[in-house]
Amino acid sequence: MNIEQSKKLSIIDFLDKENVTLKKKKGNAYWYLSPFRDEKTASFKVSKKENLWYDYAIKEGGDLVELVKRMYNKHSVSDALAYLASKNITTVDKAIETAIAAKEYTTTKMNDVKLLPLSNHSLLSYFSSRRIDITIGRMYCREIHYKVEQKHYYGIAFGNLSDGNEVRNPYFKGCIGHKDITLLAHTFNEWQSGCLVFEGFMDFLAYMTLVKQQDRWFVVESPCDYMILNSVANLKRALQYLDRYTHIHCFLDNDQAGCKTVESISNVFEYRVTDESFRYADYKDVNDYLMRKKRTASE
Repeated sequence: MNIEQSKKLSIIDFLDKENVTLKKKKGNAYWYLSPFRDEKTASFKVSKKENLWYDYAIKEGGDLVELVKRMYNKHSVSDALAYLASKNITTVDKAIETAIAAKEYTTTKMNDVKLLPLSNHSLLSYFSSRRIDITIGRMYCREIHYKVEQKHYYGIAFGNLSDGNEVRNPYFKGCIGHKDITLLAHTFNEWQSGCLVFEGFMDFLAYMTLVKQQDRWFVVESPCDYMILNSVANLKRALQYLDRYTHIHCFLDNDQAGCKTVESISNVFEYRVTDESFRYADYKDVNDYLMRKKRTASE
């Protein structure tokens, strides 16, 4: 890879693959929590149109190569280019095309929606990039195909209680159908007295991967059911179902919204609630813990 090739790579897609938290979008401006430090208010801006970044706290900015050098202490351009070459980053044109498709996706009627067993290579590669076990991904998710204005799109589908589907691919996440929580029994048709609560299904899949890896520090010992909020906005709906449980284990994001959600659940169910975020206190969420934990020989 050379400098000219690197300029065609999307900074937005790179940050998504590096699991940097996107806080808001306004036009062409994407605002992130800075990848250079811990912060609660986003001060790191990316211009999608110009494909450049700027950190307002340190008053520095530049292109993707400069970002990689700054994030990973790469001392030369060649080291940064070598790092980028190892990543499957989409080009700027493709990223913009996908972003436009995502906007249409949420505002335009979908046609020819089909759910299939998960087999698409790029979707399975997306799981691998998030260190999600492929077998687990296939167990809980399906592959969804749909058309918007005669253009074909596809993604990973995760079902909810209202027969809607949370949809995710490397460039977009959203919902087809009615948005709702997902509730899964630990064993088919055998409900438990405890329940684990996750914000999104990628965190749930990450947790199930950690179960398979026998991560004894992270995994709750007693068998529990699984609730995925699919959005903290679904909290009121979730409370109706959580009332049946005597033990509620919250694995929510380490951000303001996640903390407030745990607080709201605790206010209702009091002593029944355990905030499990201490298990990943130095990480943004469960999937971030999985991605950054040291690999073992068995993985």
